Amino acid sequence: QQQQQQQQQQQQQQQQQQQQGGKRGQNSKKKKMAKYAEQDDDEKEMAMLMLGHRKSRKNNNSDDEDQDQNGDGDDANQNEEESFAPTGLSRAVEARLIQIVGEGKCKRNDFDSQTLSKLAEFTDAEGVEILNRFAEADILEKVKNKAAFLSGICHRFRDRKAKEEREEINKIKQEEGIVELDEEEKDKLVDLDSFTAMPRSDDILHYCLPVCAPYFAMHNYKYKVKLTPGQGKKGKTAKQAQFIFQKDGTQRERDLMKALTDPEMVAQIIGNARISTPASNKKK
Repeated sequence: QQQQQQQQQQQQQQQQQQQQGGKRGQNSKKKKMAKYAEQDDDEKEMAMLMLGHRKSRKNNNSDDEDQDQNGDGDDANQNEEESFAPTGLSRAVEARLIQIVGEGKCKRNDFDSQTLSKLAEFTDAEGVEILNRFAEADILEKVKNKAAFLSGICHRFRDRKAKEEREEINKIKQEEGIVELDEEEKDKLVDLDSFTAMPRSDDILHYCLPVCAPYFAMHNYKYKVKLTPGQGKKGKTAKQAQFIFQKDGTQRERDLMKALTDPEMVAQIIGNARISTPASNKKK
């Protein structure tokens, strides 16, 4: 009797577990049905494509119909056009691509997402022109890798466009008298070549740099003072030189000299010194 009672208890526990498992499955199913209740067929198809299902539901149905109808060519092209997967292209470019596929010159599966992304970089007019060149190519029927063929057309079109832009820029430079250095001359240039001791009125100045050098080596400098050994502190001497420089020059030059910090100026002075200028010599 004890064994029978134990068996009955085990059977009851198994039944309870099965009932609970069924309830769990039913509850999750009801939750999913409630979550996707308002989702239509197009949204479902788009979600499936985003999850990695390349072949859409409509395409599967069209394949089944093609098998039932012994593979009629016209119906296959029509179904392939109707089940055209999203391309990410603009409407005009995508319409032209669908038209080329409908003409039987290629298939939608011939182009991967990377090739279509290259085509999407162009404007609508440029994208249609690229597809026209692709469709009008004489060797299109013999080409096996049509995606690579289309990518090559995109690269050649981009190179031609860049060349036309360079020619237009060069034409504008010639009209305005702008001289540009060659690549060899640019390679020879270093950072020091961008500095000048005599800024002109048409120069675009970015910053100024304090320097300290023998006085005879700075005879071409626009702003200079002569430092001689003395009891003046370096910070005070730098401030005096900055004040003298700001008396002359353009507003841009004065602003850049005013923006110099004390550490930048003091670091260039070797030791304690005093400023000797023609005006100070006359006063003495």
